Amino acid sequence: MPPTDVTSLQRRLREWTLQPSTERNFHRGPVRMVEDALADPRRSTQLSIAGYLLGTWHLGCGELTVLEGDQSGWERIRLGAAFQRTSLWLRCQKRTNTRRGEAADLPVLQTANCAALVLALDDPDGEELLEAYAELPQDRFGENDAWPLFLHELLGLRQHRRSVITPRLGLYGDVLQAWTGDSDMLARRLQSLCDLHLECTRSAPGQPAEFDEPGIMLIPAAVLAVRAVRRSLDLRTPKIEHPMMFTNLVQSTAVGAWPQDPLLQRMRAAVPRRSGR
Repeated sequence: MPPTDVTSLQRRLREWTLQPSTERNFHRGPVRMVEDALADPRRSTQLSIAGYLLGTWHLGCGELTVLEGDQSGWERIRLGAAFQRTSLWLRCQKRTNTRRGEAADLPVLQTANCAALVLALDDPDGEELLEAYAELPQDRFGENDAWPLFLHELLGLRQHRRSVITPRLGLYGDVLQAWTGDSDMLARRLQSLCDLHLECTRSAPGQPAEFDEPGIMLIPAAVLAVRAVRRSLDLRTPKIEHPMMFTNLVQSTAVGAWPQDPLLQRMRAAVPRRSGR
């Protein structure tokens, strides 16, 4: 894909952050919803939804700031990832029945996107969510869940399990097939995932696109997740020549301690921890 595609996505992100309705629907409104839900433990679903929206707000604004050359935006990116991760961990406390028993009630697409950010940002508090997602049974993933299923397989590799490559994975399966092969082949297949990412940034009626969210559309989520997992396994990842890999969101990194936020801390306090944690 030509660099103009990345430029058009950055323009979309800028327009999204500047719309008055965005600040109302993703910041002011969710903050009120979080406050109301924290005051009433029965509103755990509201708390999860509002926290995720608030995370999207911080991610989108922070990413635009970094893209435009201001490294201070990484603090908001980290904060947004923490809000989304905490919101999804709250969903983990609910269980749903599957053919193989109970499993965490996680929306697989949103969790895959958030888990990719957890990996890419080396989130120090993200391990519980990664483990919960890795534990989901295969029957939680539908025929159109290639990206969420791929992230699930990556987390299995991270836990030293063998990957299961099925036709459902499409191009993502090609990456798994090249996992231990020729590095040039792996590089080409990862480049193809960047092209696929750009193709999946605009939804159609009844067909939500995997990366049509402000907080993920300019992040090459699959490639960064692969790179993080391979690094954890002491495997080298080849250089990827693609416009998505040359923005400030990839070429720069966050430094320093993760930000602290009073509202996020209150949300965390409302989320039960796993026994022994």
